[in-house]
Amino acid sequence: MSKNKALGKNYGALTIIQASNFLLPFLTLPFIVRTIGPERFGAINFSIAIVTYFILFINFGFDFTATRRVAQNREDKNMINELFSQIFYSRILLFALSVLLFCILFATIPQMNRHPMVSIFIFGSCLANVFTPNWLFQGLQVIHKTALFNFMAKLVFCVSIIFLIRQPDDYIWYAIMSASSQIVVSIILFIYAMRKFDLHFKAAKIREVYGLLKEDKMVFIATLMISFYTTSNTVILGLLTTEKEVGIFTAASRVIAVVQSVMLLPMSQALFPHIGTAFSKGKEEGIEEVKKVFPIVMLYTLTMCLFAALFAPLIVHILYGAKFENSIWILRILAISPFVASISNVMGVQTLLNLKLDKIYFRVTIIGCVFNVTLNLILIPLWSYYGTALAWVGTEISIMLTLFFVLRSQKINLIDQHYFSVAYLKQAGQNVMNTFRKK
Repeated sequence: MSKNKALGKNYGALTIIQASNFLLPFLTLPFIVRTIGPERFGAINFSIAIVTYFILFINFGFDFTATRRVAQNREDKNMINELFSQIFYSRILLFALSVLLFCILFATIPQMNRHPMVSIFIFGSCLANVFTPNWLFQGLQVIHKTALFNFMAKLVFCVSIIFLIRQPDDYIWYAIMSASSQIVVSIILFIYAMRKFDLHFKAAKIREVYGLLKEDKMVFIATLMISFYTTSNTVILGLLTTEKEVGIFTAASRVIAVVQSVMLLPMSQALFPHIGTAFSKGKEEGIEEVKKVFPIVMLYTLTMCLFAALFAPLIVHILYGAKFENSIWILRILAISPFVASISNVMGVQTLLNLKLDKIYFRVTIIGCVFNVTLNLILIPLWSYYGTALAWVGTEISIMLTLFFVLRSQKINLIDQHYFSVAYLKQAGQNVMNTFRKK
């Protein structure tokens, strides 16, 4: 299989996975929010935002660092087997620490124990991340193998939600079914990976686990910071305002999350091992590959953002109804975010991380995180959820500009006029369509 066909196949599979994780549940939202109302919807999303930190902690950036190792050593089965065991034991340790930290937060944050069962069941989804072997499938560029499992699990989740949520107090079922479906599919994929790639557990010493975590800490903190300035928007808004205001904001941010998760995240995850393989041949080869995809990514995401901004009133009315009228302008403000974030992804994740400039990437995300928290604390008291939206977009733009100047300081230019020509973009689009027709 050629590298372009493999890339197209993995992008399609990752799109199916993300559609399963986000789009299918998203399609049930019109039914859910009309039944439970903005307040309970806000309570669910506040708990999800808190638990996102724990999910990131348990993943520890392995979707990038482990994927990179596997992509560059695909033929070394012994190394992959050892890495599989080390990551599993590392995640068990991180999950145990997460349980302890969650108990502390649950006892001290009123917004969490106001809806105790929702918080507990949503936290239960963290167990799924102990078993998830997506990094392995991504590194070997066979992520399409997992698509069917994810699709079936989320389909069962969506159908069950429609039957279980009949009145406002039934919102607890959303948390229960969401966690259950994620745990089941993760365990199935874990067992499938062991059998498919003939993996066996090897005793991992504490020293090896600590060494792995220490080596990957920069990428972990960087990915944590990236999510921190998106997730913390909801958390800070929830701490400073009401659950209803959180519900209004997250109604719009859910639309953006679907755009990023169903369309942008699969593209990023499919490109990372693909570009990583090019960088393993040499710096110039890797940069050239990034130059080729840069204009395609920009055009693709800009089209989606314009669509979201133009049709924001229609999207909000269809999905949420009249009670979420204020979400329209929030959606329009946030619509630019996927476009800006995709440019940052190409410069940061695809380029800096593949060049193993993890520390530089880490510093940029730290700056973005501090900037985001500062903006939220200033703007939320003034403009509530509109301030949250402006803080989000302002942070994305600041990170994009910082990454641009960082690459210039490294004498790296990712913009090649040849690849921005109409003829090249037309040919690239044609190649993508031909690949998907064959698949």
